[in-house]
Amino acid sequence: MNKIITCLIASVGLAVSSLSAADFTGTITWAMRVDITDPEMKRQMEASSSPEMQEQMKAAQEAMNDPQMQAMFKANPQMREMMEKQMKAMSKGPGEMFPKSTTLHMKGTRSLVRTEGGAVAGDILTLADKDVSYQIDREARTYRKLAIQKTAGSMDDKFKVTPTKETTKVLGYTCERYVVETTDSETKMNWNVWATDDIKGLDARALDRLRVGQSSGPNVFSKIKGVPLKMEITTPQMKMFMDATQVKAESLPDSLFELPSGFKELPAQ
Repeated sequence: MNKIITCLIASVGLAVSSLSAADFTGTITWAMRVDITDPEMKRQMEASSSPEMQEQMKAAQEAMNDPQMQAMFKANPQMREMMEKQMKAMSKGPGEMFPKSTTLHMKGTRSLVRTEGGAVAGDILTLADKDVSYQIDREARTYRKLAIQKTAGSMDDKFKVTPTKETTKVLGYTCERYVVETTDSETKMNWNVWATDDIKGLDARALDRLRVGQSSGPNVFSKIKGVPLKMEITTPQMKMFMDATQVKAESLPDSLFELPSGFKELPAQ
């Protein structure tokens, strides 16, 4: 299940990070919702909130203090951080495994993506003018540089993007529907993407100008004209819905796009 969740979040991150803000300063917020469609996965998630599962999670947390586990965590601190976040999210109930919203702040060649809720909650700060991105954990007061992993060869052939003539209105903007089909990461995913080119200064096709994330892989959204304001992502196990709730051109302080002072730097990921 974690692999599927990671794929979904990566898809959302790719959509958000595909925006270029050369002429736009402001904020876009998307609400997010996940529906579990696979009966077995739904049963497992419901069972995760049972007293028996809570006891198992408590035992797993205690096992993390085992000397062998501690040695493993010392060699791979990212593993410990990931496991702690996942267990914390699961302890709050199955619905807390998934993000509730994503907010994108943009100014020039810099962006800050803030994810609320779920096992991947936190901030991603991208300084495109310096060709670097950082993951910021404000609760733990830490940050780390995200490595850009070069992908061997082209993966664009794993993505088929088909424009349609169907349109809808989102926040008053006319959006055109695109169908995206992929089997990347061994997980079949189909997307319905509604994008608009009515927002002055924003262009989802300029992926490399303001990019968030670790991969230089397939540029799916370079084939979509406009800004994605609504998405439906379907896998055999679940559906994720992403709907823009705010598009606001506004003045943003430069300090929003700087690393917070006093935070500890962790090893690069």
